[in-house]
Amino acid sequence: MLIVFLIAFDLGAYGLLKKSYQLNEQLDISRGVSVYGSIEKSLSYILRVYTERTGITNYETVIASFAANYYKEDILLEVYQADQLIFSNAYQFVGDRAELHGDPYQSVYRKMNDELWLFIGGKMEFQDLRLVISRNSDYLQEYYATLRQYFITLSVVISLILSAALIFLLFQLTAPIRRLNKGVRAIAAGAYDRRVIVRGNDEFGELAQDFNRMVDAVSNHIETIKKASEDKEIFINNLTHELKTPITAIKGYSEFLNHANYNEEERRMAVHYIYEHIARLDVLSGKMMQLLYLKSEEVALEPVQIENLFSYVVNMERHHLEAKQMTIRIECSADEVYGDQELLQSLFINLVENSIKASSFGGEIQMRSYHYDEGVVLEVLDYGRGIPEKDIEKITEAFYVVDRSRSKELGGIGLGLSICNQIAQLHHANIQIDSKENEYTRVSVYFTTPLQLED
Repeated sequence: MLIVFLIAFDLGAYGLLKKSYQLNEQLDISRGVSVYGSIEKSLSYILRVYTERTGITNYETVIASFAANYYKEDILLEVYQADQLIFSNAYQFVGDRAELHGDPYQSVYRKMNDELWLFIGGKMEFQDLRLVISRNSDYLQEYYATLRQYFITLSVVISLILSAALIFLLFQLTAPIRRLNKGVRAIAAGAYDRRVIVRGNDEFGELAQDFNRMVDAVSNHIETIKKASEDKEIFINNLTHELKTPITAIKGYSEFLNHANYNEEERRMAVHYIYEHIARLDVLSGKMMQLLYLKSEEVALEPVQIENLFSYVVNMERHHLEAKQMTIRIECSADEVYGDQELLQSLFINLVENSIKASSFGGEIQMRSYHYDEGVVLEVLDYGRGIPEKDIEKITEAFYVVDRSRSKELGGIGLGLSICNQIAQLHHANIQIDSKENEYTRVSVYFTTPLQLED
């Protein structure tokens, strides 16, 4: 931009310079022609009067006397008669003399001894004489040199000013890009908490906002991946731990049966423990398969009668209920929910099993359904040992158990609520747990799918 502007400026200034010089040159020629006309008329008159009075045709003396008056004004004269020079006090040179052939006059500029001279020649009114005057016009060269120096100085000054202005303008215009570039480098280096600050509603501001939104999305994905990686690591560690205990026990009792001296009672005891740990591994593998199945499954929502659902769960758990002499009370204010019947059965079987394990002998469990502003709620309530407040948020994580020693005693592996949570998510439902230690635990499943809302 600067180079293009300076070229345009220099061309324009040079054109003005040439035009100004040409105007001054024309003015100089105009003055020279005016002087030439005055000298030609005066000299023609003098020569005519001189000839008429004296009859002498030798004009050199008269012309010399006349020319002396103009010599003081730096005006030199040449007089020719039929191409024959009869008088001259001017510079003489060999070459084409265009001014000798002018009619009525001709003007020519020439360099004489590094000085500029204007020659004007033409026919005189007296006889066949031709007059050539020459005058010093070197001031035109000085004027041109002054203009050129002024032009160069002005060009340099304007170039510096424009350069400074353009650099400042570019610095201001590119500041958002530099800030954006700095932010990109920082984020590329791993500083995902950094954001680009570009104020304004122009293209740079919109670009910065779009970039920040992109960084937010990338950061969220990274956090999701990081969380998934951490969960996976925790899951694998917990799974390893859960597998290690029964495998170690089975290995130990197998070695006992293979090498030890034992009686029949000890043999039965060892076989019983091996069976229990194999059963635990069987439950664990089944739960794991169910979790993997749920992660890849999509649910087709169909009407499910809630009372039938609850009755099925009670029937499936009757042996556990009878073993602890417990009862389940059912209250159904809402009659229907949309979901997958088999998965919902699995969800509430897990919840009821947890309530049975947490309750004491002779306790009661409540299963309820009711409407609320945003859908349908299904609840399982028990009055058992409860859950500590610090564990409520983590209890739906895979393999998380509140009391591991108690869990081993009751046969829990920490996957039940994780499976419940997966099933709830497949139904676009939310599980909320409200509990108080040694008093109660309420697990509420909030169904908020569009089908529930229509209902």
